[in-house]
Amino acid sequence: MADAKIIPAVEARVHLGEIMKRAFKKGERFIVEKAGIPMIAILNADEYARVIQEREERFKIFDKIRAKVPDMPAKEVENDVSKAIQSVRRKHA
Repeated sequence: MADAKIIPAVEARVHLGEIMKRAFKKGERFIVEKAGIPMIAILNADEYARVIQEREERFKIFDKIRAKVPDMPAKEVENDVSKAIQSVRRKHA
């Protein structure tokens, strides 16, 4: 999440209501860190649903390809799927 704001856990705890409003209304993203370690991400529910849907679609494609070429290494199939998805996104951008 390159455009996410990194915030410490204490700040997230103190300002949770404001952070939620900013995520919901402005689409801002936050990475909450504890002791410098990224622990969670905060994003609005619509974006979360989109991420989950894209993930499920990617796995459907992956499973379909994997079933047709069972001897192909899983990593190779995953790389091919990622390249295909990036190509489609570029065409629709």
